[in-house]
Amino acid sequence: MDLYRSKGAIVRGLEPIVEWLARAGVSPDAVTLAGIPVGIVAGGCLLLSPTMPGLLLAIPLLAALRLILNLLDGALARRTGTIHPRGELYNELGDRLADIAFLAPVAFLPGASEPIVLLGVVGAVFASVAGLAPRAAGGDRLYRGILSKPGRMALLSVFAVAVLVAGPGAWGPFGPLLLAGTILTAIERIAIGVRRLT
Repeated sequence: MDLYRSKGAIVRGLEPIVEWLARAGVSPDAVTLAGIPVGIVAGGCLLLSPTMPGLLLAIPLLAALRLILNLLDGALARRTGTIHPRGELYNELGDRLADIAFLAPVAFLPGASEPIVLLGVVGAVFASVAGLAPRAAGGDRLYRGILSKPGRMALLSVFAVAVLVAGPGAWGPFGPLLLAGTILTAIERIAIGVRRLT
């Protein structure tokens, strides 16, 4: 699920939106931080889904919106010449908060294993840190992994639709898959980072 490989092609397809945002004077930082309320809305939809199952249909759309926003902010910053260190800070903090907002609510849904899902959320944050650590050591930021951010959003989207079709019990495997996938992602990134920095 390493969807970062198609990032260049997707960004090229978003060029008309980037141009429109640039002409409208929208700040790249505003696009970056917009991922947080998108995550909060997604979390609200998940928490309300036991009584309003139709809200689960919003999860794939909101997950896709989050990923698009994540591509747009960098493209917009490059287009407008407004790349700055603070933007990277907003990006990383916003990503962690959005991850938590999207994933943690599943822990409190019928059919899901609360401790396993929450451990999976910790795993997601740790995998992100494992991707950032090589840059702090003088190398490159690592994005790859079986459950990188696009992979986590795809996993959540698939399960949201599955639960809508099959019922709350379908959440059962989500926590174990999230936990295993994020741990494997962290291990892969650490191994690559160590190899490249040797």
